Parts: sequence; C-alpha cells; structure tokens
Amino acid sequence: MNLYSFHEKVSKIALQFPEAYEKPCYGSPGFFTKKKMFARIKEDGQTLVVYNDDRDEWIASDGEIFFYTDHYKNYPLLLVDLKRVSKADLNILVTISWKIRASKKLLALFSG
Repeated sequence: MNLYSFHEKVSKIALQFPEAYEKPCYGSPGFFTKKKMFARIKEDGQTLVVYNDDRDEWIASDGEIFFYTDHYKNYPLLLVDLKRVSKADLNILVTISWKIRASKKLLALFSG
C-alpha cells in the first residue's frame, strides 16, 4: 500500500467527525478538531500518531503494530503501523483520539 492509500484510509475515518478537518502538520497530513490535532501521518507515510490513554494496553496486545518512541514517551500518544493495523482497530483508535481532543459540545453532537 502506498502513501496515498494510507492517507485515504485515515482521512475517511478522521473526517467523519463534527468539525474535523485536515491540514499539514510537520509537513505531513494532520487531522484536527477546532485547533487541536487528533491524528497525523508521520513523515514516513506509514505511521499514524494518535492520542490514547490506554497506550500500554495497545502495545501489550501487539508491539509490532502499536508502539511509541522516546520522543513520545511523556505524552499520551500512540504510534500505529498503517501497513499492519486492521481496519477495525484503526477506526477505534482514530475515534478514541478524536474523542480525547474534541470539546464537550462536539462530543454531544457526535453522540446525539
């Protein structure tokens, strides 16, 4: 799968949320709600960065797909290998990330 395919896959999920939009983030595709980034494809084009409060559980489930680097050590961010992640897990992770970063008003719009 190429960068375009990964981008298309992530954007289909990320842009379904109220007031979600895409703009460049560190030179690669980023997904935002209001002015808060909730997901971005890293510069390698094959790794997704998402917010996640259960990072260690995801890593324990499969450390080849879910991981973090020292750069992200002190932040609630999870790295996801887009070549290996299932569509279902990708959907769950992007949704969780959006919910963490969205305002209460947007959360009410999404769930209501």
